[in-house]
Amino acid sequence: MSKWALYVTMPPSAVKTIRDLIFYEYAKLIARSAGFAGNYAFIMKKYTELREGRLAWSNLTREHRKEFERGKSCAYCGSPRNIGFDHIIPLSKGGTDTPDNLVACCASCNTSKGDRDLYDWWVNTLHRDEDTLPRIVAGKYLKLIYDIHKEYGTLDSTDLDGDGKLTVLDLGAVLGTQQGSTPSAQAKKPATTPHRGEPKTRNREGVGDTHTRRTHNTVSPSGRGLINRIRRKLNI
Repeated sequence: MSKWALYVTMPPSAVKTIRDLIFYEYAKLIARSAGFAGNYAFIMKKYTELREGRLAWSNLTREHRKEFERGKSCAYCGSPRNIGFDHIIPLSKGGTDTPDNLVACCASCNTSKGDRDLYDWWVNTLHRDEDTLPRIVAGKYLKLIYDIHKEYGTLDSTDLDGDGKLTVLDLGAVLGTQQGSTPSAQAKKPATTPHRGEPKTRNREGVGDTHTRRTHNTVSPSGRGLINRIRRKLNI
């Protein structure tokens, strides 16, 4: 048995693609928040609703608000010492310098994580179960990684890391690569029509908007204002 097998859960057989896996992992987060962690029936119900577009995942503004409410502590370990920011998707691997991609982080976790993919670091370096990843961080990551896979045309791919299994470790396999350079990506062409489960977020009026990725590192005035407010609260 490989080391990561102790900390990574194989998804059910209904989960066949990267797209499915992202929805499934997000459904597990919904279950955790609702007090139904580990409830297979509840998780699969939410997974199906997400996949079919009948359930909209929360927008990143909600994640920002929860992060702000946490106060001066590391999003990964909870430490209140030496707090700065971490880019969930490393800048060196295509991440953006925007609130969507930032969490409060202590110096120790920042150094340990470096430019590694989030789940790769959590599972293979820290040797922690994938389902213990903090809700705020996991929620942000799944929304960001969905858009990256959409851009790369790999949402309908499987087993991107080539280990013969579809797990959360496949989600970051495209980071730092050229578009279409992974084996599974080369075997599949990007979808030409929207998937019926294209995730939607809720805007302020409650209307579903297709979630899109900002593909540059510039920050809007409102985004920069949010970063500055967080910095002032954290005294950094």
